[in-house]
Amino acid sequence: MKDDMQINKYLEKAEEAFEKNKLIKALNLYNRAYELSNGEDIDAIINLALIYDFLGKSEKAKDYYKEALSIDNYEERAYYGLATIYDEEENYEEAIKLYNKAIYINPNYHKAYFFLANVYDVSEKKALAIETYEKLLSLNPMDFWANLNLGCIYEERNENGAAYKKFSKALRIDPNNYLALFNMGVIYYKFNMIEKAINFYERAIEKNKSYEYSYLNLAVIYKYADTKKGIEVLSSGINNCSETHFLYYNRSCFYALIGEENRACEDIIMALKLYPEFLKYILEDEELENIKKSNSFKEFVAKYSL
Repeated sequence: MKDDMQINKYLEKAEEAFEKNKLIKALNLYNRAYELSNGEDIDAIINLALIYDFLGKSEKAKDYYKEALSIDNYEERAYYGLATIYDEEENYEEAIKLYNKAIYINPNYHKAYFFLANVYDVSEKKALAIETYEKLLSLNPMDFWANLNLGCIYEERNENGAAYKKFSKALRIDPNNYLALFNMGVIYYKFNMIEKAINFYERAIEKNKSYEYSYLNLAVIYKYADTKKGIEVLSSGINNCSETHFLYYNRSCFYALIGEENRACEDIIMALKLYPEFLKYILEDEELENIKKSNSFKEFVAKYSL
């Protein structure tokens, strides 16, 4: 009885330390609970695994999760924890098995459904991803990320009506999320509702000025209708974003369209400096035909090739 009280005291203090992000202190306290229980306290073992995973010691974390399962083969948290590690390692088949085991034990395990759906998505098992997200949403219709991610899968499959419904639901849950606003812009553009698409892209930029794809998609709308406006949008993106190589590439194409070949050449050279792999696309890009003939471009490519 005395040992049980001491174990619980260590567990409580460890949880407090963990919540304050004092991982080493929490680790030491969980270890004390583990030792005092002779390695039989499941909570101590699960939390040791969790902290070792946080600290980047995934093999150590796996050992503790497996130890928990050797004590209780129905410990859903251990299956889930192992699954997340294999997921991170891109061992998707193993992750899928383990997420499903966690769900078999606990059919209401929301996080397991979410990450299982994501694994199905990234491993190109889209139908299973849809099925899993829909199951999660039947349990928790207000899950923002499940609605948004499922909408993205529907949009990829060109099931735009279904995508619209999921993005709309995501925006009802969080009206100010830039990704939800961005994706609604994508859908309205597909619906050929251009003014609405522009509005949503502009709102997405307002909420997050560093998301480069909002600028790109908005600029593309203006590419032929108002090329200079498109250049302004891309320039704003270049000023506000860290990943700008494809914004420079696209601005080069826009400049080429209006005959500003010197600026187009400067931008395509900058794009190549930031991302040399663009060269193979540039050499095939008909919009940049005149730019590829310029001395500045030829000289840069000659040096780059060397």
